[in-house]
Amino acid sequence: MKLMKMRILTALLLTGFVSPAWAQDSEIQKQTRVFLDAYARGDRQVILTLIDQENIMMYGSDAAEIVHGSAALLKLVTADQRLWGGSARFGAMEHVSLVQNHSFASILFDISFSVGGRPPVPVRVAAIWKREGKRWLLVQSSNAVVTEHQSATELLQQP
Repeated sequence: MKLMKMRILTALLLTGFVSPAWAQDSEIQKQTRVFLDAYARGDRQVILTLIDQENIMMYGSDAAEIVHGSAALLKLVTADQRLWGGSARFGAMEHVSLVQNHSFASILFDISFSVGGRPPVPVRVAAIWKREGKRWLLVQSSNAVVTEHQSATELLQQP
C-alpha cells in the first residue's frame, strides 16, 4: 500500500498535477527574484553580479528591445527607470516551471507587474541560467505581456 501511494505521488509529480515544494524554494527561483527586484529598482551593481556580462541576451516586451551584453542591458535598465520613475513593482511568481541540471537551469513563470499606480499587468517570463563555479549567472531572458481572455477556446465560444 505504501509503495502504491509513493508511485501515485511520483506519477502526479511527473505529470505536473502537484507543484513540488522544492521548486518554490529553489536557488534558481530565489536568484531570479533577486534579479527582478534589482531590475525594478534599477540597481545596476546587483544586476551585474547576476548576469553573464559578455553573453547576456534579453528580449523585452517591445519588439525593438533585444539586448546583447551588459552595456546594452544597462542601457535598457536606464531607459526603463526613466520611464517608470522608481515606481515599478513585481508581484509573486506563479505557475513556476523549473528544469535544472548541474550546468544549466531554465525557469518559466507568470508574474504581475505594475508601475505608477496603474493596475498590474500579467507578464510571462522565461530565463536561462548557467553555472560558473558555485555561482549561477543569467544568460538569457525573455518576457511578454500576455493577454487575458483571448485564448483560442474563449474566442471560439463568442457568438
